[in-house]
Amino acid sequence: MEIKVRHLTHIYQPNTPFERLALDDVDFTIPSGAFVSIIGHTGSGKSTLIQHFNGLLKPTKGEVIVGDITIAAGAKNKDLKALRQRVGMVFQYPEHQLFEETVEKDICFGPLNFGVPLEEAKVRAREALELVGLPLSFLSRSPFDLSGGQMRRVAIAGVLALHPEVIILDEPTAGLDPRARRDILNLFARLHREKGITTVMVTHSMDDAARLSDEIIVMDHGRMVMKDRPEAVFTRTDLLRSLGLDIPEPMRFLQRLGARSGEVLSEPAFTVEQTAEIVTRFLNREGGPSWS
Repeated sequence: MEIKVRHLTHIYQPNTPFERLALDDVDFTIPSGAFVSIIGHTGSGKSTLIQHFNGLLKPTKGEVIVGDITIAAGAKNKDLKALRQRVGMVFQYPEHQLFEETVEKDICFGPLNFGVPLEEAKVRAREALELVGLPLSFLSRSPFDLSGGQMRRVAIAGVLALHPEVIILDEPTAGLDPRARRDILNLFARLHREKGITTVMVTHSMDDAARLSDEIIVMDHGRMVMKDRPEAVFTRTDLLRSLGLDIPEPMRFLQRLGARSGEVLSEPAFTVEQTAEIVTRFLNREGGPSWS
């Protein structure tokens, strides 16, 4: 499902002494089925932006169009329930929202709230649990008896049980250990690949943004600075660092390697395999490197 942001401005507490401009004339389109990451320093407007995608926040000016639903400044929005069923939001620490006695009841809560019959909700709960890689035996367990990573998977299953066409991820791996973090990211990458779900991820990890995204949106002080492919975004090293951001670790390694030989290695590389290929070409080229 396509997301269009048209001249979106959001002001917190307008016409008060605490008025703050959080988004300033932001305009872009996310194509249906794309995986887009949003990066920016703390306070750049990332979380404010994504909360407009399912109507948690309303525009002060401009509009957001998600599929065939428009949320416009000053207009009454009657389709928010339908929108929130189609746009699943995974917040930081979603496991904090678990509250039911069993995993099955927790996953069923969302579908039941949107009018899905109980038996169908139970079918969806089983399907969603399998999608997140947990055994069906977990359905009868208390979510509070699970590990942190398992609880997060259950919370994500609750979102997937709504059968969303868009998934919004706000730092989905916050607080997880490295293995659980990798598993959760691989889960969303697989869902995007197999289900064609439009995926928008807010992240502080340049490596995750580079590796997973079709495009990256760079935010700074409420404005969109860039929207482009990872290869184009991360070659603008000076601009990113002026915004308090960095480049992925493989590219930092290549920069350090090039600096030792007095050369510039700025070719984009986001994986070990890409880095190894560039290093091999660098070492084997005619004349070889001149180490300082």
